[in-house]
This record gives sequence, structure tokens and C-alpha cells, in this order.
Amino acid sequence: MEGQLNTKEREIITRWVTELKPEHVIEVGTWLGGGSTLHILKALHANGRGHLWGIEAFQSIYDAMLKNINTAGEEIAARFTPLFGFSQNVIPEFLAKDGGKMSVDLVFLDGGDNPMEQITEFQLLRDAMPVGAILLSHDAKLRKGKWLVPYLRAHDNWECRLHDVSDEGMFEARKTSAQPSESSRKVATKTLASLRMQPTELLGRLLPAPVISVLLKMIPRKLVLKITQGRG
Repeated sequence: MEGQLNTKEREIITRWVTELKPEHVIEVGTWLGGGSTLHILKALHANGRGHLWGIEAFQSIYDAMLKNINTAGEEIAARFTPLFGFSQNVIPEFLAKDGGKMSVDLVFLDGGDNPMEQITEFQLLRDAMPVGAILLSHDAKLRKGKWLVPYLRAHDNWECRLHDVSDEGMFEARKTSAQPSESSRKVATKTLASLRMQPTELLGRLLPAPVISVLLKMIPRKLVLKITQGRG
């Protein structure tokens, strides 16, 4: 079954599921299901408890992922609920379950390359995460995660660690208190505002999508990857 993440990254995810024994896990960006998704499910099955909700936004990938997960066995597949759509729409609907009392013990963010996506996902989920909950995010060293790391580190109610185990990087944060101090919250807000003023990201927000598409076709592939993913 196809999947992403290297061995060490998968070990980090599996270790936290094993140690935390979460009841509710949410993943943003399942891809084909053979990487983080399958390893979370296997760890939940080994625990004998817990359920994973996996969000995927692209239909062809979503359909292939469902087929792959169903080949993993009925007991493992029974611990999985797929959610189709973009995270900013799906997460509020998910949290509205049980009269808005849904809690999330473990989160894994690995969706789109826009760095604001992980910020938005964290902001939507943070109040539903109890003290002791774990947030993991992939591509922490690339464009996708380059805002979440400093933004979350600015909060004094999260204990953070960056695992330098791949070119992409795995970020880990544990919630230590229900809310950040007011001074910490202000620092985090200023940090994000500064990050959003980075020239390439600012240009990307201001230019129309068709213009950006034309510009990306005119420059070398290596530079495209650097701009869109932060690689190279």
C-alpha cells in the first residue's frame, strides 16, 4: 500500500498513539493511506481502543485511499472514518458532533502546501484538544509547515519539538495548559502577522491565480519547487 513518511517519521507517530492511547484522532491529508493513516490505525488496533477520522480533499486520491484502507482488514478499517473535503470546511462539521463536545486527543497535519492551512487547522482544533493532547505536523522544515512551527512556539501553553529526521521534518507539540497567557497570545499574533508579510507569500495572495499559473510555467522546475514547496 502506497504511503508517505520515512521509517523514523512513522515511528514517531506510532509511538505517540501507543503512549497516549487516544480515543479520537484526526488526520488532515491521508494521501493514499499507506503511510501515516495505516500506521495510526494499526497502533489504535494494537491499543484495542480509539478511532481515526481522516480528511482528504481530492476525489481520485480519496477513492484510492478508501480502497487501500479496506484491504487492511475489517478490524483495522472499522477504526477509520473518511472525511471528504477541504479541512477548513470539514473540521468545523466534525467538531459539531455530540453537540459540539467532540474532543481530539491526537492531531496529524499533512495537507496542502499553503502554510496558512496548518495555522487555520490548528486554530480550529486547539480548543477541542485537552491538556496533554498531541499535535504532529509534517513538512515542518518546508513551506507547508514553516509558519506553524514559530507560531506554535510563541504560545506558552504548548511544549514543542522539531524532529530533524528527514528533509521535510516532523513537528511535535504537547498541550500543557488550556489557554496561553495573554502576553503569549499577543506574541503569537505578531509572529503570524510578520510571517504573512514574507514577499513570496504576500505576492501569492495579491496576484490572481491565472497570473501565478503563467509565471510558474515560465521559470525552471527547481525554482517552482522552491517557491511552492520550499524545497531546494
